Amino acid sequence: MPPSGIRHAYSTAPTASEAAREIHAGLAQADLELVVLFCSRGFDLEALGPELGQLFGDATVVGCTTAGEITPVGYLEGSITGFSLSADECEAVAQLIPAISSLQIPQGTAAADALIRRLAERGSTPEPPDTFALLLIDGMCATEELVLSAIHRRLDPIPLLGGSAGDGMRFERTFVYWQGRFHPDAALLTLVKIRRPFRVFRRQHFFATDTRMVVTGADPARRVVTEINAEPAGPEYARIIGLDYRALTPMMFAGHPVMVKVGGDYYIRSIQKTNEDGSLTFYCAIDEGVVLTLARHEDIIENLRSFFADMRARMGKPLLVIGFDCVLRSVEAESRQVKHVASRILAENNVIGFSTYGEQLAAMHVNYTFTGLLIGSGTET
Repeated sequence: MPPSGIRHAYSTAPTASEAAREIHAGLAQADLELVVLFCSRGFDLEALGPELGQLFGDATVVGCTTAGEITPVGYLEGSITGFSLSADECEAVAQLIPAISSLQIPQGTAAADALIRRLAERGSTPEPPDTFALLLIDGMCATEELVLSAIHRRLDPIPLLGGSAGDGMRFERTFVYWQGRFHPDAALLTLVKIRRPFRVFRRQHFFATDTRMVVTGADPARRVVTEINAEPAGPEYARIIGLDYRALTPMMFAGHPVMVKVGGDYYIRSIQKTNEDGSLTFYCAIDEGVVLTLARHEDIIENLRSFFADMRARMGKPLLVIGFDCVLRSVEAESRQVKHVASRILAENNVIGFSTYGEQLAAMHVNYTFTGLLIGSGTET
């Protein structure tokens, strides 16, 4: 069990009112400082938002919608989950950044400055060893890269991480939660000064192969690739992975991702869908001239086990892991019939989070990763 100042909870109640009461009962505690919630788009958000606001009162409560929840019992869909931290565990301040589809850089830096000032008013100074920034963002805005750039330039070297809100597999509307309402076209930045050792991480189970392709036509603002190797993008990608273009599905994309090399490291650039004109829509912006490398798998379960074994050796059993897990990892685990095993591993390590439309780390918007923050029960070694 986590210490009294750290609580995890979830609810699968069918109505917004019941779910709000159950999650509040599980997370309420004396001197409540921070509540972070992740909830299914299946709830009536117009009812759920005010109910949560009334129940949690003056506490700092942030959250977003999901493409699946990671709860104290592992993966679920159609639920609400979250964690709370008491004032003995942390200090937290949060700021909504609205209208991010038309964001200007100064708006992002102003939000970061506002949070630093508010901590200063409480007599605290954010420092990298004891402070992190948590970003929740509308997963359909397609502006994660710009928002991250604006915030990171002001907060660096404070660790910054987060996830893009989801909408199941519908890809229609996503929301962040702040002050009793679910907001579209918005990001939510939270600065947390915490009193326990933590580590920010990015884990992926793919490695680069020798198979490469060049993006020769793209619309980065829409995250659409129109041409690969001077051929229609969808058919050419399908040819390279040995499939018929008509067979391309989210499961196929999950099984055959591509990577880009940035600063010596390879990062996944996941494909979201095919389009009628033969183009491909990605979860991240892709520019013309980018070299894409086909990735190969490591076993997703062994990769997850290895990660937690290493973290336990370094930091003790996790008291809480804030987990941002790309929705394609869930799709892959389900297609390989190992999702129940992954679910158990996540539950055993106190992971609370959600299946995302993208993950954020420092100034990078990434895909197909398990990214997050681990709060350990011991002293880091």
